[in-house]
Amino acid sequence: MSWELNGRPIRSVLLTRLRYLGDIVMSTVLLEVLHRGDPGLVIGYLCEEGYAPVLTSHSGIERIHRLRTKRSGGDADARIKQVSTGGAVSTPGMIRELRHHHYDLGVDMFFNPRSAWLLRLAGIPLRIGGTHKPRGRLYTHRALRRDMDQDNPGFEKLAPGGLGEHLCRLGPLTHVETGLGFVDWLTASFGPAELKPHLGPGQTLSRQGTGLESLGVEAAGSYLLLAPCATWASKEWPKARWSEFISLLLEQTDLPLVVMVAPGKEKIWSDLGHLIPKNRGGVLPPLPLPGAMAVTASARALVTVDGGIMHTAVGMDVPTLAIFGPTDPAIWFPYEKTGPYRVVAREPHCHPCNLHECPAFICLPDLEPAEVWRSLAPLLEGETRFRGEGT
Repeated sequence: MSWELNGRPIRSVLLTRLRYLGDIVMSTVLLEVLHRGDPGLVIGYLCEEGYAPVLTSHSGIERIHRLRTKRSGGDADARIKQVSTGGAVSTPGMIRELRHHHYDLGVDMFFNPRSAWLLRLAGIPLRIGGTHKPRGRLYTHRALRRDMDQDNPGFEKLAPGGLGEHLCRLGPLTHVETGLGFVDWLTASFGPAELKPHLGPGQTLSRQGTGLESLGVEAAGSYLLLAPCATWASKEWPKARWSEFISLLLEQTDLPLVVMVAPGKEKIWSDLGHLIPKNRGGVLPPLPLPGAMAVTASARALVTVDGGIMHTAVGMDVPTLAIFGPTDPAIWFPYEKTGPYRVVAREPHCHPCNLHECPAFICLPDLEPAEVWRSLAPLLEGETRFRGEGT
């Protein structure tokens, strides 16, 4: 089995999504799709060095290309300390590295100027991007979601939200043996609930040095993980609500409670640990990405907000309850039909606003802990019925 583009056979593909964590996790759906069409296809992945650990367990990636980068933003100093620079190279070095591997096709899911130029200067003959901006001329083919939806009205149902936003980049491909264009082949090969991110066996990640042992909850599946931090303040359920929720959990379940905070935010969130008795868990120190993945993979379930760890948990098949505020769950959490994944959200008249800072900010503060618990309880009880399967 094999793929082709404009009659040219595709034996190797470079996927690139330089950042961010959640988007990179969502993009792994392309790996399963490409390999189902051609199990022998060689796939490389290009991303910024800080995100590479999330891909290292994925069996579908032949090689990961780690691009050295500088961090920016308010949490830059904290996050740069969490990044391993082993194997990362600068932009000129990356061009040489990519040239060495002679990829037939590059698929750019980020298509900012840097990623567009990297594919062009690497000499990859076929390049797919998703922009009509001037840098779009650096690609040989352009594939946009809006064009895909217009031509294929069933695509949104098959690949909803952000999953479809990534998968649409493969639209120009043809599957050789069936003679089908990409969307027709995808429709024939996958059911609506099959497409989701996969990261590999997260249970094999080492929990040593994560701090779990100091909380007495190192055994896999023995604790409930709470991850309250988000990059945007508007995505964070207020700390007062988390405090109420922790008190409710201590009453409703015997599971130990582990709170995982993001680098640079420990001063804001670490005092949640004062609410948890010593024999019932506590707050972990900020962890590098491999440690955060190990802690997440071993949890009985995760309660978190819209962010990268949310997607990572889904990619490792961890039951996940996602608390949403200003962003649209239909786009950023299209997983409820694919497993034990649930969303809880208030959607006022102004939703979704996608604001980083909101002067009104009513969506998350108005969300009651009891409502979150009602959504979480079935996940902890092992409820396997997915949304959309009936009652």
